Amino acid sequence: MANVKIKIYTVKRETFENESIEVKGKTLIEAIKDFIKIYPQLKEELLENDQKLKSDYVFLLNGRNVEVLDKENTKLQDGDKISIFPPITGG
Repeated sequence: MANVKIKIYTVKRETFENESIEVKGKTLIEAIKDFIKIYPQLKEELLENDQKLKSDYVFLLNGRNVEVLDKENTKLQDGDKISIFPPITGG
């Protein structure tokens, strides 16, 4: 089980107590689920049917888009940093 940090970039960030949250997980999906235990109101925003990451959010692991890695099954190591960017809207 790796200790990783999650930083979320969104207008909702002001509801978070810290700039980044430390969570645990062997894979990205496990870490996101651990994050959701702390902020359950984000479950529907971040996950589809409890097993997939929402495709309209961008998830980065140490600056790399997880779409080019193993998506939600991307393996984590101690000290990894996960960044979550919300969908871009407007026009």
